[in-house]
Amino acid sequence: MTTQHHTQRRSILLVRASWRIDAVTGTDRSISSLATALAAAGHQVAIATATEQHDGTGLPGVPVEQFDLPLALPCTSQALREAVITTETKVQRSLSDLIVRRRVDTVVSVGALWGLGRVPIDLPYGVQRVLVVPALPQEQDMPPALAYADTVITSCDAVLRQAATAAWPTRRWRVVPNAPLHNPGVPAPVARKAEAPVRVLAPAGQDVGVLELIAAVRAWHRHVEVALAPPGPDDPRGGRTLQQQCQILADRAPNITLEPVPGWAEVANWLADAAAVIIPCRRPTSSMTALEALSQGTPVIAYNTGILSDLLQPLQHGPRRLLADVMHGPNALLFLTDGLLADPAAYHAACQAAYRRAQDLRPARVAQLFCSALP
Repeated sequence: MTTQHHTQRRSILLVRASWRIDAVTGTDRSISSLATALAAAGHQVAIATATEQHDGTGLPGVPVEQFDLPLALPCTSQALREAVITTETKVQRSLSDLIVRRRVDTVVSVGALWGLGRVPIDLPYGVQRVLVVPALPQEQDMPPALAYADTVITSCDAVLRQAATAAWPTRRWRVVPNAPLHNPGVPAPVARKAEAPVRVLAPAGQDVGVLELIAAVRAWHRHVEVALAPPGPDDPRGGRTLQQQCQILADRAPNITLEPVPGWAEVANWLADAAAVIIPCRRPTSSMTALEALSQGTPVIAYNTGILSDLLQPLQHGPRRLLADVMHGPNALLFLTDGLLADPAAYHAACQAAYRRAQDLRPARVAQLFCSALP
């Protein structure tokens, strides 16, 4: 590729049926971050979603287009798959009309199913199609999505390794990390941060690990504040049940506060005002909460799995341990958090290392890496 190709201005359409601007965790948040970064770099960017958007402040320079999908959201993955298959022509036509009207030259399907990567689209000549794989999709969605993609992008080496292990062809795959929605802020003084509460921001979905963490915190000596973001699009009921279960446990423990979810624009400040952020997910599919905490100089404690392992492993040195073995459960997360906060030198180093790690993943740099990965 030539330098000129890297710097050409593109017209990009990011497609995700479930995207919402008010998402505070997960893939939707990463789409907002990428779209904002690309727009700031001078590209024409739009987001296509089937989800009705709330009124309010939008992303700067990023219009949102709504396309027709023949079912109500949220819904299960199986319901979406069946709807897409049975009404494929209608969905294809809706996206094709949008691509032509906006003069799009790069269509980015964020997900084989929820990004409609498995849907064939009649693209004008020269329009490139990119598949973004936040996590390996279900097996039935992958073959058609790979067949239609010119390039496949994932956010970490862990997903690339998983794809190779699953025997998917990865020759056209590229790794482009996520970026925080905002540029790294100025970290609070370390001494003041160390006195702040430990915080947890997790999606209110099934089997994320937050309930067992709260149960373990009840016997801990530190105060923990927990905020549960709305569940993912394929878990329309599980979030309410988990919220109720967490509230019951929190009501019985004076050291646990179940807080309202911060607004999508306030997430970075909420994470900045924490001594440390614990991510209890046993099978994380997004690094956004961890990344935005790091960008504010806040250390992150998580399980040594997948995308979070790739993000946090470079920050582990000497007594500064941030990753727990998932087999050891939530008490291992609390043990590492305790050890970090009890050692002023290690904590100071962890805050500095967190901020430096986020500097490497500034939005402008990630936007450049993303465009360099495109055909």
